[in-house]
Amino acid sequence: MASVSIDAGDGYPDIAKFDISTADHIVSLVCMGRDDVTISCTHGKITIWFGKKATIDLIKRIITGVSSIDSSVECEKEVICSFEGIQNYQVRGYTLVSYAKTRGGYRAIFNIPFSKKEALEYFALSVFVQLQKGDVKNTLFWDGSVAKIMLLFDELRDVDGWHIKKIDFKKDAYSVQPDG
Repeated sequence: MASVSIDAGDGYPDIAKFDISTADHIVSLVCMGRDDVTISCTHGKITIWFGKKATIDLIKRIITGVSSIDSSVECEKEVICSFEGIQNYQVRGYTLVSYAKTRGGYRAIFNIPFSKKEALEYFALSVFVQLQKGDVKNTLFWDGSVAKIMLLFDELRDVDGWHIKKIDFKKDAYSVQPDG
């Protein structure tokens, strides 16, 4: 498959400008956002990068925007905490996947279900706290489609400065018709 990439600088500021229904092209990646946040969507995952200047309100808006499009999205988070600390995450809606004793306490792995409001609020707060040390990148898992990506863009369209940054297409090798 050949790849084609269109950057926002190519004069395509709006996803509505793209004919993504053409049979010989498959959308493989859509990047959207603004200077302090970028969301990169593929069919299997969403990667969200928050820059140090992102506010708590912006973080909450992005996370709840994703949740409103697909509440089955999940994010895995690893923390080192006390044994009692594990319960603190669970009462906030996180789902414990595994834990093991380690230096400094317990290494716990949680799923953050995007269907639970309290888990999303706690997740947003943890992202904001992490931003005090530097940029933050989180990977979310979903069963995405081009339609869901378009819905996510439309959901976040009211965020000041929101735009499409890049769209990658792959040319479908099976759509080429043989001569004769």
